[in-house]
Amino acid sequence: MLTVIRSVITPLISLFIFVLGSGFFTTLLVLRMHNEGALSIDVGAVTAAYYLGLVIGSFNIEKIIIRVGHIRAFSAFASALAVISLLHGIFYNIPFWLGLRLVGGFATAGLFVVIESWLLVSGEVNVRGQILSLYMIAFYAAQASGQFLLQLSDPNGLLLFCVAAMLCSLSVIPLSITKIGQPQISEPSVLSFRKLYRVSASGVIGCLCSGLILSAIYGLLPLFIVEKSHISTHVASLMATVIFGGMALQYPLGKLSDHVDRRTVLIGLASSIILVSCLSMIVFSDNWPTYVILFLFGGMTFTLYPVCISLACDGLQAKDMISGTQGLLLAFSIGATAGPLFAPLFIRMIGPNGLFFYFITISTLLMIFFSWRRFSVPSHAHDEPFQFMPQTTPITAELDPRGEEAL
Repeated sequence: MLTVIRSVITPLISLFIFVLGSGFFTTLLVLRMHNEGALSIDVGAVTAAYYLGLVIGSFNIEKIIIRVGHIRAFSAFASALAVISLLHGIFYNIPFWLGLRLVGGFATAGLFVVIESWLLVSGEVNVRGQILSLYMIAFYAAQASGQFLLQLSDPNGLLLFCVAAMLCSLSVIPLSITKIGQPQISEPSVLSFRKLYRVSASGVIGCLCSGLILSAIYGLLPLFIVEKSHISTHVASLMATVIFGGMALQYPLGKLSDHVDRRTVLIGLASSIILVSCLSMIVFSDNWPTYVILFLFGGMTFTLYPVCISLACDGLQAKDMISGTQGLLLAFSIGATAGPLFAPLFIRMIGPNGLFFYFITISTLLMIFFSWRRFSVPSHAHDEPFQFMPQTTPITAELDPRGEEAL
Protein backbone atom coordinates (compact mmCIF):
# COMPACT_ATOMS: atom_id res chain seq x y z
CA MET A 1 0.00 0.00 0.00
CA LEU A 2 2.89 2.39 0.77
CA THR A 3 4.24 1.80 -2.73
CA VAL A 4 0.83 2.57 -4.20
CA ILE A 5 0.52 5.75 -2.12
CA ARG A 6 3.95 6.97 -3.22
CA SER A 7 3.03 6.42 -6.87
CA VAL A 8 -0.17 8.49 -6.68
CA ILE A 9 0.59 11.03 -3.97
CA THR A 10 1.30 13.91 -6.38
CA PRO A 11 -1.99 13.86 -8.34
CA LEU A 12 -3.91 13.14 -5.13
CA ILE A 13 -2.43 16.25 -3.46
CA SER A 14 -3.47 18.34 -6.46
CA LEU A 15 -6.92 16.73 -6.34
CA PHE A 16 -7.28 17.40 -2.61
CA ILE A 17 -6.31 21.09 -2.92
CA PHE A 18 -8.63 21.67 -5.87
CA VAL A 19 -11.64 19.85 -4.37
CA LEU A 20 -11.05 21.63 -1.05
CA GLY A 21 -11.96 24.82 -2.91
CA SER A 22 -14.62 23.48 -5.27
CA GLY A 23 -16.22 21.53 -2.41
CA PHE A 24 -17.48 24.67 -0.71
CA PHE A 25 -17.83 26.85 -3.80
CA THR A 26 -21.22 25.46 -4.85
CA THR A 27 -22.53 25.94 -1.31
CA LEU A 28 -21.08 29.45 -1.26
CA LEU A 29 -22.96 30.36 -4.44
CA VAL A 30 -26.22 29.07 -2.96
CA LEU A 31 -25.75 31.17 0.19
CA ARG A 32 -24.87 34.26 -1.82
CA MET A 33 -27.91 33.83 -4.06
CA HIS A 34 -30.15 33.32 -1.01
CA ASN A 35 -28.82 36.50 0.56
CA GLU A 36 -29.50 38.34 -2.71
CA GLY A 37 -33.12 37.12 -2.69
CA ALA A 38 -32.83 34.74 -5.65
CA LEU A 39 -35.62 32.23 -6.30
CA SER A 40 -35.03 28.50 -5.90
CA ILE A 41 -35.48 28.06 -9.66
CA ASP A 42 -32.58 30.48 -10.20
CA VAL A 43 -30.40 28.49 -7.79
CA GLY A 44 -31.36 25.30 -9.57
CA ALA A 45 -30.59 26.76 -13.00
CA VAL A 46 -27.11 27.87 -11.93
CA THR A 47 -26.43 24.39 -10.52
CA ALA A 48 -27.75 22.72 -13.68
CA ALA A 49 -25.47 24.90 -15.83
CA TYR A 50 -22.46 23.57 -13.91
CA TYR A 51 -23.46 19.94 -14.45
CA LEU A 52 -24.17 20.60 -18.12
CA GLY A 53 -20.67 22.03 -18.52
CA LEU A 54 -19.23 19.08 -16.60
CA VAL A 55 -20.84 16.48 -18.85
CA ILE A 56 -19.91 18.36 -22.04
CA GLY A 57 -16.32 18.61 -20.86
CA SER A 58 -16.12 15.03 -19.59
CA PHE A 59 -16.88 13.56 -22.99
CA ASN A 60 -15.24 16.16 -25.24
CA ILE A 61 -12.14 17.54 -23.56
CA GLU A 62 -9.58 14.90 -24.58
CA LYS A 63 -8.56 16.71 -27.78
CA ILE A 64 -7.46 19.79 -25.85
CA ILE A 65 -5.40 17.76 -23.40
CA ILE A 66 -3.79 15.65 -26.15
CA ARG A 67 -2.86 18.80 -28.09
CA VAL A 68 -1.20 20.80 -25.27
CA GLY A 69 -0.26 18.14 -22.72
CA HIS A 70 -1.57 17.33 -19.28
CA ILE A 71 0.37 19.86 -17.19
CA ARG A 72 -0.35 22.79 -19.52
CA ALA A 73 -4.00 21.78 -19.74
CA PHE A 74 -4.30 21.49 -15.96
CA SER A 75 -2.65 24.90 -15.50
CA ALA A 76 -4.96 26.50 -18.06
CA PHE A 77 -8.14 25.02 -16.58
CA ALA A 78 -7.09 25.86 -13.01
CA SER A 79 -6.27 29.46 -14.01
CA ALA A 80 -9.62 29.77 -15.75
CA LEU A 81 -11.43 28.49 -12.66
CA ALA A 82 -9.52 30.93 -10.44
CA VAL A 83 -10.67 33.84 -12.63
CA ILE A 84 -14.22 32.45 -12.76
CA SER A 85 -14.30 32.22 -8.95
CA LEU A 86 -13.29 35.88 -8.62
CA LEU A 87 -15.80 36.99 -11.26
CA HIS A 88 -18.58 35.35 -9.25
CA GLY A 89 -17.57 37.42 -6.24
CA ILE A 90 -17.19 40.69 -8.12
CA PHE A 91 -20.35 40.60 -10.25
CA TYR A 92 -23.68 39.27 -9.04
CA ASN A 93 -25.88 38.69 -12.07
CA ILE A 94 -27.80 35.45 -12.59
CA PRO A 95 -27.51 35.25 -16.42
CA PHE A 96 -23.80 36.04 -16.09
CA TRP A 97 -23.42 33.38 -13.39
CA LEU A 98 -25.17 30.84 -15.64
CA GLY A 99 -22.47 31.37 -18.27
CA LEU A 100 -19.70 31.27 -15.67
CA ARG A 101 -20.96 27.99 -14.19
CA LEU A 102 -21.25 26.41 -17.63
CA VAL A 103 -17.64 27.30 -18.43
CA GLY A 104 -16.60 26.37 -14.89
CA GLY A 105 -18.14 22.92 -15.25
CA PHE A 106 -16.26 22.39 -18.52
CA ALA A 107 -12.95 23.46 -16.92
CA THR A 108 -13.60 21.29 -13.86
CA ALA A 109 -14.07 18.29 -16.13
CA GLY A 110 -10.67 19.08 -17.64
CA LEU A 111 -9.00 19.01 -14.22
CA PHE A 112 -10.65 15.70 -13.34
CA VAL A 113 -9.64 14.12 -16.66
CA VAL A 114 -6.01 15.16 -16.11
CA ILE A 115 -5.87 13.85 -12.54
CA GLU A 116 -7.74 10.61 -13.23
CA SER A 117 -5.69 9.77 -16.31
CA TRP A 118 -2.55 10.44 -14.27
CA LEU A 119 -3.77 8.04 -11.60
CA LEU A 120 -4.52 5.52 -14.34
CA VAL A 121 -0.84 5.22 -15.30
CA SER A 122 0.57 5.58 -11.78
CA GLY A 123 0.20 1.91 -10.86
CA GLU A 124 -0.13 -1.57 -12.28
CA VAL A 125 -3.53 -2.94 -13.26
CA ASN A 126 -3.67 -5.18 -10.18
CA VAL A 127 -3.59 -2.19 -7.78
CA ARG A 128 -6.22 -0.06 -9.51
CA GLY A 129 -8.79 -0.98 -6.87
CA GLN A 130 -6.53 0.48 -4.19
CA ILE A 131 -5.84 3.59 -6.30
CA LEU A 132 -9.57 4.10 -6.82
CA SER A 133 -10.16 3.79 -3.06
CA LEU A 134 -7.46 6.39 -2.31
CA TYR A 135 -9.01 8.66 -4.93
CA MET A 136 -12.42 8.39 -3.28
CA ILE A 137 -11.01 9.05 0.20
CA ALA A 138 -9.12 12.16 -1.00
CA PHE A 139 -12.14 13.37 -3.00
CA TYR A 140 -14.75 13.07 -0.25
CA ALA A 141 -12.42 14.15 2.57
CA ALA A 142 -11.58 17.36 0.69
CA GLN A 143 -15.19 17.95 -0.31
CA ALA A 144 -16.45 17.60 3.26
CA SER A 145 -13.57 19.53 4.86
CA GLY A 146 -13.96 22.36 2.38
CA GLN A 147 -17.43 23.12 3.74
CA PHE A 148 -15.86 24.49 6.93
CA LEU A 149 -14.05 27.18 4.92
CA LEU A 150 -17.45 28.85 4.65
CA GLN A 151 -17.02 29.95 8.27
CA LEU A 152 -14.03 32.15 7.39
CA SER A 153 -16.13 35.07 6.21
CA ASP A 154 -19.50 36.43 5.11
CA PRO A 155 -20.77 34.91 1.80
CA ASN A 156 -21.64 38.46 0.66
CA GLY A 157 -17.99 39.51 0.75
CA LEU A 158 -15.17 38.76 -1.67
CA LEU A 159 -12.86 36.84 0.71
CA LEU A 160 -14.42 33.37 0.26
CA PHE A 161 -14.34 33.75 -3.53
CA CYS A 162 -10.65 34.69 -3.23
CA VAL A 163 -10.00 31.58 -1.13
CA ALA A 164 -11.59 29.38 -3.79
CA ALA A 165 -9.49 31.09 -6.46
CA MET A 166 -6.29 30.64 -4.45
CA LEU A 167 -6.95 26.93 -3.95
CA CYS A 168 -7.50 26.49 -7.70
CA SER A 169 -4.15 28.14 -8.34
CA LEU A 170 -2.31 26.20 -5.61
CA SER A 171 -3.53 22.87 -7.02
CA VAL A 172 -1.24 23.41 -10.03
CA ILE A 173 1.97 23.29 -7.97
CA PRO A 174 2.20 19.55 -7.11
CA LEU A 175 1.61 18.38 -10.69
CA SER A 176 3.85 21.03 -12.21
CA ILE A 177 6.92 19.87 -10.23
CA THR A 178 6.37 16.10 -10.46
CA LYS A 179 8.83 13.76 -12.18
CA ILE A 180 6.11 11.32 -13.24
CA GLY A 181 5.78 10.99 -17.01
CA GLN A 182 2.66 12.40 -18.61
CA PRO A 183 -0.07 9.78 -19.14
CA GLN A 184 -1.83 8.77 -22.32
CA ILE A 185 -5.62 8.87 -22.49
CA SER A 186 -7.86 7.03 -24.86
CA GLU A 187 -11.12 8.11 -26.46
CA PRO A 188 -14.14 7.07 -24.34
CA SER A 189 -16.39 4.64 -26.19
CA VAL A 190 -19.94 4.82 -24.89
CA LEU A 191 -22.06 1.67 -25.11
CA SER A 192 -25.42 2.38 -26.76
CA PHE A 193 -28.18 3.13 -24.27
CA ARG A 194 -30.43 0.59 -25.94
CA LYS A 195 -27.97 -2.26 -25.34
CA LEU A 196 -27.05 -0.97 -21.88
CA TYR A 197 -30.72 -0.72 -20.88
CA ARG A 198 -31.35 -4.22 -22.20
CA VAL A 199 -28.49 -5.59 -20.09
CA SER A 200 -29.40 -3.70 -16.91
CA ALA A 201 -32.46 -1.44 -16.90
CA SER A 202 -32.14 -1.10 -13.13
CA GLY A 203 -28.55 0.12 -13.48
CA VAL A 204 -29.42 2.77 -16.06
CA ILE A 205 -32.54 4.06 -14.27
CA GLY A 206 -30.77 3.92 -10.91
CA CYS A 207 -27.83 6.01 -12.17
CA LEU A 208 -30.20 8.50 -13.81
CA CYS A 209 -32.16 8.93 -10.56
CA SER A 210 -28.94 9.09 -8.54
CA GLY A 211 -27.99 12.11 -10.64
CA LEU A 212 -31.41 13.65 -10.03
CA ILE A 213 -30.90 13.27 -6.27
CA LEU A 214 -27.21 14.10 -5.77
CA SER A 215 -27.21 17.27 -7.87
CA ALA A 216 -30.16 18.56 -5.85
CA ILE A 217 -28.28 17.77 -2.63
CA TYR A 218 -25.24 19.77 -3.68
CA GLY A 219 -27.19 22.61 -5.27
CA LEU A 220 -30.32 22.99 -3.12
CA LEU A 221 -29.81 21.33 0.27
CA PRO A 222 -27.81 24.37 1.52
CA LEU A 223 -30.84 26.50 0.59
CA PHE A 224 -33.11 24.21 2.64
CA ILE A 225 -30.78 24.43 5.64
CA VAL A 226 -30.50 28.20 5.67
CA GLU A 227 -34.23 28.75 5.06
CA LYS A 228 -35.21 26.34 7.84
CA SER A 229 -32.65 27.46 10.42
CA HIS A 230 -32.20 31.10 9.29
CA ILE A 231 -28.54 30.73 10.35
CA SER A 232 -26.03 30.36 7.52
CA THR A 233 -23.27 29.11 9.86
CA HIS A 234 -25.16 25.80 10.23
CA VAL A 235 -24.77 25.08 6.51
CA ALA A 236 -21.07 24.16 6.66
CA SER A 237 -21.34 21.57 9.43
CA LEU A 238 -24.56 20.00 8.14
CA MET A 239 -23.33 19.74 4.54
CA ALA A 240 -20.06 18.24 5.79
CA THR A 241 -22.08 15.69 7.77
CA VAL A 242 -23.98 14.64 4.64
CA ILE A 243 -20.77 14.20 2.64
CA PHE A 244 -18.96 12.34 5.44
CA GLY A 245 -21.95 10.03 5.69
CA GLY A 246 -21.71 9.40 1.96
CA MET A 247 -18.04 8.47 2.33
CA ALA A 248 -18.37 6.36 5.49
CA LEU A 249 -21.36 4.18 4.55
CA GLN A 250 -20.53 3.44 0.91
CA TYR A 251 -18.17 0.57 1.70
CA PRO A 252 -20.31 -1.37 4.24
CA LEU A 253 -23.50 -0.97 2.20
CA GLY A 254 -21.64 -1.79 -0.99
CA LYS A 255 -20.11 -4.93 0.46
CA LEU A 256 -23.57 -5.95 1.64
CA SER A 257 -24.63 -5.84 -2.01
CA ASP A 258 -21.94 -8.46 -2.77
CA HIS A 259 -23.80 -10.97 -0.57
CA VAL A 260 -27.45 -10.02 -1.17
CA ASP A 261 -29.32 -9.50 -4.45
CA ARG A 262 -28.27 -5.99 -5.44
CA ARG A 263 -31.82 -5.03 -6.41
CA THR A 264 -32.93 -5.95 -2.90
CA VAL A 265 -30.23 -3.64 -1.54
CA LEU A 266 -31.36 -0.89 -3.93
CA ILE A 267 -34.97 -1.32 -2.76
CA GLY A 268 -33.68 -0.94 0.79
CA LEU A 269 -31.69 2.17 -0.14
CA ALA A 270 -34.68 3.78 -1.84
CA SER A 271 -36.88 2.97 1.16
CA SER A 272 -34.26 4.36 3.55
CA ILE A 273 -33.99 7.60 1.56
CA ILE A 274 -37.77 8.00 1.91
CA LEU A 275 -37.55 7.38 5.67
CA VAL A 276 -34.61 9.72 6.39
CA SER A 277 -36.16 12.40 4.14
CA CYS A 278 -39.35 12.30 6.24
CA LEU A 279 -37.33 12.41 9.47
CA SER A 280 -35.23 15.32 8.17
CA MET A 281 -38.34 17.44 7.70
CA ILE A 282 -39.77 16.48 11.10
CA VAL A 283 -36.78 16.84 13.44
CA PHE A 284 -34.65 19.40 11.60
CA SER A 285 -32.88 21.77 13.98
CA ASP A 286 -29.35 22.36 15.21
CA ASN A 287 -29.19 19.28 17.46
CA TRP A 288 -27.56 15.85 17.35
CA PRO A 289 -30.55 13.90 15.89
CA THR A 290 -30.41 16.12 12.81
CA TYR A 291 -26.71 15.35 12.34
CA VAL A 292 -27.35 11.61 12.70
CA ILE A 293 -30.22 11.68 10.21
CA LEU A 294 -28.28 13.73 7.64
CA PHE A 295 -25.27 11.42 8.08
CA LEU A 296 -27.53 8.48 7.21
CA PHE A 297 -29.13 10.47 4.41
CA GLY A 298 -25.71 11.04 2.84
CA GLY A 299 -24.81 7.38 3.26
CA MET A 300 -27.96 6.17 1.48
CA THR A 301 -27.98 8.70 -1.36
CA PHE A 302 -24.26 8.56 -2.16
CA THR A 303 -24.27 4.74 -2.20
CA LEU A 304 -27.04 4.51 -4.79
CA TYR A 305 -24.78 5.25 -7.78
CA PRO A 306 -21.93 2.76 -7.11
CA VAL A 307 -24.37 -0.07 -6.27
CA CYS A 308 -26.20 0.59 -9.56
CA ILE A 309 -22.82 0.47 -11.35
CA SER A 310 -22.05 -2.87 -9.68
CA LEU A 311 -25.48 -4.23 -10.61
CA ALA A 312 -24.94 -3.31 -14.27
CA CYS A 313 -21.39 -4.74 -14.27
CA ASP A 314 -22.79 -8.13 -13.18
CA GLY A 315 -24.49 -8.39 -16.57
CA LEU A 316 -21.74 -6.88 -18.75
CA GLN A 317 -19.06 -8.82 -20.57
CA ALA A 318 -15.46 -7.85 -19.79
CA LYS A 319 -15.03 -6.19 -23.20
CA ASP A 320 -18.04 -3.92 -22.51
CA MET A 321 -17.15 -3.07 -18.90
CA ILE A 322 -15.42 0.25 -19.52
CA SER A 323 -17.80 1.56 -22.19
CA GLY A 324 -20.79 0.35 -20.16
CA THR A 325 -19.61 2.20 -17.04
CA GLN A 326 -19.04 5.31 -19.14
CA GLY A 327 -22.59 5.02 -20.46
CA LEU A 328 -23.90 4.80 -16.90
CA LEU A 329 -21.92 7.94 -16.03
CA LEU A 330 -23.64 9.67 -18.93
CA ALA A 331 -27.03 8.55 -17.54
CA PHE A 332 -26.03 9.98 -14.16
CA SER A 333 -24.91 13.23 -15.81
CA ILE A 334 -28.23 13.64 -17.61
CA GLY A 335 -30.02 13.24 -14.29
CA ALA A 336 -27.58 15.61 -12.57
CA THR A 337 -28.31 18.31 -15.14
CA ALA A 338 -32.09 17.87 -14.87
CA GLY A 339 -32.34 17.50 -11.07
CA PRO A 340 -31.67 21.13 -10.09
CA LEU A 341 -34.32 22.22 -12.60
CA PHE A 342 -37.06 19.87 -11.35
CA ALA A 343 -36.48 20.12 -7.59
CA PRO A 344 -37.29 23.88 -7.39
CA LEU A 345 -40.78 23.13 -8.71
CA PHE A 346 -41.45 21.16 -5.51
CA ILE A 347 -39.95 23.96 -3.42
CA ARG A 348 -42.13 26.53 -5.15
CA MET A 349 -45.32 24.51 -4.46
CA ILE A 350 -44.57 23.31 -0.92
CA GLY A 351 -41.87 25.57 0.51
CA PRO A 352 -38.42 24.53 1.83
CA ASN A 353 -39.72 21.04 2.71
CA GLY A 354 -40.50 20.60 -0.99
CA LEU A 355 -36.87 19.58 -1.54
CA PHE A 356 -37.34 16.47 0.60
CA PHE A 357 -40.70 15.79 -1.01
CA TYR A 358 -38.74 15.78 -4.27
CA PHE A 359 -36.31 13.20 -2.83
CA ILE A 360 -39.26 11.13 -1.58
CA THR A 361 -40.94 11.23 -5.01
CA ILE A 362 -37.81 10.11 -6.89
CA SER A 363 -37.05 7.41 -4.30
CA THR A 364 -40.63 6.10 -4.31
CA LEU A 365 -40.57 5.74 -8.10
CA LEU A 366 -37.19 4.01 -7.81
CA MET A 367 -38.47 1.63 -5.15
CA ILE A 368 -41.46 0.67 -7.32
CA PHE A 369 -39.24 0.17 -10.38
CA PHE A 370 -36.62 -1.88 -8.51
CA SER A 371 -39.35 -4.01 -6.93
CA TRP A 372 -40.92 -4.72 -10.32
CA ARG A 373 -37.54 -5.69 -11.79
CA ARG A 374 -36.68 -7.76 -8.72
CA PHE A 375 -39.71 -10.01 -9.11
CA SER A 376 -40.05 -10.05 -12.91
CA VAL A 377 -36.47 -10.40 -14.21
CA PRO A 378 -33.95 -13.05 -13.06
CA SER A 379 -30.90 -11.61 -11.31
CA HIS A 380 -27.33 -12.00 -12.53
CA ALA A 381 -24.73 -13.78 -10.46
CA HIS A 382 -22.45 -11.49 -8.43
CA ASP A 383 -19.50 -11.98 -10.76
CA GLU A 384 -18.10 -8.51 -10.05
CA PRO A 385 -17.35 -7.15 -6.56
CA PHE A 386 -18.56 -3.75 -5.39
CA GLN A 387 -16.19 -0.83 -6.03
CA PHE A 388 -16.24 2.82 -5.03
CA MET A 389 -17.17 4.85 -8.11
CA PRO A 390 -17.07 8.67 -8.16
CA GLN A 391 -19.36 10.59 -10.50
CA THR A 392 -16.72 12.57 -12.36
CA THR A 393 -15.43 11.65 -15.84
CA PRO A 394 -15.23 8.59 -18.16
CA ILE A 395 -11.59 8.03 -17.11
CA THR A 396 -12.74 6.57 -13.78
CA ALA A 397 -14.21 3.62 -15.72
CA GLU A 398 -10.67 2.67 -16.74
CA LEU A 399 -9.55 2.88 -13.09
CA ASP A 400 -12.23 0.35 -12.14
CA PRO A 401 -10.44 -3.04 -11.72
CA ARG A 402 -13.57 -4.82 -12.95
CA GLY A 403 -12.56 -3.74 -16.46
CA GLU A 404 -9.06 -5.27 -16.32
CA GLU A 405 -9.75 -7.85 -19.04
CA ALA A 406 -10.86 -5.15 -21.43
CA LEU A 407 -7.57 -3.24 -21.19
